[in-house]
Amino acid sequence: MKCHRILLAVVTVLGMAMVLVRSAQAIEVDLLTHYYDVATSTSPSASGYGGNGSSGGVGDGLVRIVNSENARNLAPGGLNQRGTICAMIFVFDDIEEMQACCGCPVTPDGLRTMSVINNLTKNFGVNRGNMNAGVIDIVAVYPNLFLPKPAPLPPQIGTLGSSGYACDPTTQYGPTIGVSQGNTDFAPGLRAWMTDTEGNAPVPAVSKNLIEGTSVSEFRPAIFDFGTPNSHGADLTNFCFFLVTNGSGTGACSCGSGDDFSQAHQPTPAGTQRQ
Repeated sequence: MKCHRILLAVVTVLGMAMVLVRSAQAIEVDLLTHYYDVATSTSPSASGYGGNGSSGGVGDGLVRIVNSENARNLAPGGLNQRGTICAMIFVFDDIEEMQACCGCPVTPDGLRTMSVINNLTKNFGVNRGNMNAGVIDIVAVYPNLFLPKPAPLPPQIGTLGSSGYACDPTTQYGPTIGVSQGNTDFAPGLRAWMTDTEGNAPVPAVSKNLIEGTSVSEFRPAIFDFGTPNSHGADLTNFCFFLVTNGSGTGACSCGSGDDFSQAHQPTPAGTQRQ
């Protein structure tokens, strides 16, 4: 009987642990991912998919990012800005080549709208790469760079108005300009959606008879490893650092419109308590 009670207690504890793990996975999302396809009904992608008369993308896609974070929340360490989240955006073509990256602040209840063609793929970085189709990854973190005084920054690093806080998608640019880097603390509460316009070609394919349709779908959470030299997170930040520092002037996405940073809450220095 005693053994049965011990076994029951162990099973109960394990069951509670599994529930907590499932709950944490459901709430805290670090990486969001989605495909984009803006032209493969008429032009092939980098991998060779598509072309005139094919089923595929027929126009621009819109990415909308929302910060549902509580404005009173603070990053557990590093740099704080009253609930502002950095959407660290990494854009790939469809042969797995990172072509652009940028860090975009989104204040609490803020909405940021971006065009795939005009903001995310316009300035591709590797041999002016094919921008017809690929993958967008978004990592949600708290602001991770603070500038005590104004300093020139590459276009990939978005700033929060004149507050001095910034979103560095490389997580390592600060020391190159003599500024200490904050911790990279992952942030819950960021959500993103994509509007796609695609066409289904008849068989045999005739481009003028494409049947077009528009859909909206949410970016999906993905398993994300970070913190080891060969992890996905390390690859994202290292490739982005190359795009930022290679001197070509390419490889920068831009943050679109919306979410007026000049109206953002003023920051509280790290380590202080809010009343």
